[in-house]
Amino acid sequence: MKRTLAAVASFAAVALALAGCSSGEGSSDASGGLTGEPVLVGVQAPMEGAAAYPQTGYGAEAAERYINEKLGGINGRPVKIQLCAGDGSPETAVNCANQFVQSNVAVVFDAYDASIGAAAPVLTSAKIPIVGELGGSAVPDALPWGQAFYFTGPLETSALGMVTILDQLGKKNASLAVTDNPASHGYVDKLVMPAAKNLGMTVSPLYAPGSNMNFNVLAATELSSNPDVAGIIAMTEDGCTGLFKALRQQGYDGTIFAGSCSQFIADMKDQAAGAIIQPRVWVPAAKANAPAEVQKQLDDFAASMEEIDRGDQQSARSLYSFAGMVNLANVMKGIQGDITPESITDAMKKVKDMPTFAGPPVTCDGQQWANRPSSCSHQAIFFEVQPDSSLKPVDPKGFIDLDPSKMSAA
Repeated sequence: MKRTLAAVASFAAVALALAGCSSGEGSSDASGGLTGEPVLVGVQAPMEGAAAYPQTGYGAEAAERYINEKLGGINGRPVKIQLCAGDGSPETAVNCANQFVQSNVAVVFDAYDASIGAAAPVLTSAKIPIVGELGGSAVPDALPWGQAFYFTGPLETSALGMVTILDQLGKKNASLAVTDNPASHGYVDKLVMPAAKNLGMTVSPLYAPGSNMNFNVLAATELSSNPDVAGIIAMTEDGCTGLFKALRQQGYDGTIFAGSCSQFIADMKDQAAGAIIQPRVWVPAAKANAPAEVQKQLDDFAASMEEIDRGDQQSARSLYSFAGMVNLANVMKGIQGDITPESITDAMKKVKDMPTFAGPPVTCDGQQWANRPSSCSHQAIFFEVQPDSSLKPVDPKGFIDLDPSKMSAA
């Protein structure tokens, strides 16, 4: 069943269409004193529009400084990012891609932008590889091997991971909100619903406007079906906090599925306990339960966000950009000779069992997920919010294997 809160949907659509591409480069003082020729990395981040995640850009900016100041750049050369702010529209994504081509970037980092699919034809025709921590669009996921690489797997990882963990927790009836836009409808219809059906679950999506949400109405609508789990499929951090507060205020004390949202925990404190979070990597609130090397990495992330005055924007999405950029830098460090789109593509293809920043070991051989050559992993990690606001892995091992065959049409 599809339900829609569309009071401002048409206005939001117009706003998205009118939004422009905001292009910029990393801070002028982010070179870390390195004097070699910069390695230019295009970054497409969904920082504007009705479903904006500005944290994605902040994470990339923090990573630029960290790579140069702490990791020594790319064999002595500084990384320089060209940040283009996506707004959810294909027009802006294409504009960003054209800017990247004109600037001769060596690689484009996808900071979890759902509109990246519109940019893919421009980038692939220019033979510029797309690299990201995780995909926000099925288009680059399905590109021929070598045109795109995602360290923690394809878009399906989020859909299959969500229904997998809820099934393991014995939840069979989920009522979950998602921001109303074309990409969300495709994600739910083509990925979430088939996976849920294969696992014998009922998922009722509630499509909500990207702005001016009435959280009390949203919560009441979710609870009207008497679900055994409520929450979100995907929403902004502010949207998650508003909805989850409304759910608790209306007496719901059951499981909340929070997707990759995390900033609600500090706001809700003990009322957040029991919520299930599905990031792609270890996150700061799980630090106490993380391996020692991951604890150090999370400290580095926190310090780097503070250094760019974005310490209050530490979230899963800012960490995705930070971690993915660091992973990409480590791959580029292994390149002997010129750093070009071609040499980066070749280096990415050779990645095997590579440890990643706060994530699982990855292999980018095009065989990790059927029909998704871009995927470098088929693992996932889930956390439960504790009464003290910390996060504990649902599985003691941390990362678990997913079964991609469950994504086949039911």
